[in-house]
Amino acid sequence: GISAGRRQAYEQYNAANYNAQATQRQVITGTRAQHIAVYTNVQTVNARHQNIISTRSALDATEAGYEVGTRNIVDVLDAQRRLYAAMRDYTNARYDYVVNVLKLKLNAGTLSPADIIYFNKWLQASESVSLSDRSPATSVNP
Repeated sequence: GISAGRRQAYEQYNAANYNAQATQRQVITGTRAQHIAVYTNVQTVNARHQNIISTRSALDATEAGYEVGTRNIVDVLDAQRRLYAAMRDYTNARYDYVVNVLKLKLNAGTLSPADIIYFNKWLQASESVSLSDRSPATSVNP
């Protein structure tokens, strides 16, 4: 009985050790994946920001063409639709960035209430992209 109990304890130790190693590998893999996602989100946000600048410039050109008579109202409305779609995509990319940064901090074990407060202020203080604003200014730098 003593020998069987010792073997059982040894196997339980091995199982617990294996589970700990598997959990550690999962955390490391998840954290690496979140880091890559955050890096990708930064690039996406910056690209979406450039897309807004481009579509806003295209809208201005289309409006100028409408004023001189070389474009019609449908072209102007289509350019406005593309600008609004670019603004929507930019906002969605910023949202994905914030969510993935918070997930990364959670995986790394560094998430704190101060992070939530910071991102809340960052989202509120950042520019609100609108059709009338002709110069979007900020990119991702929290």
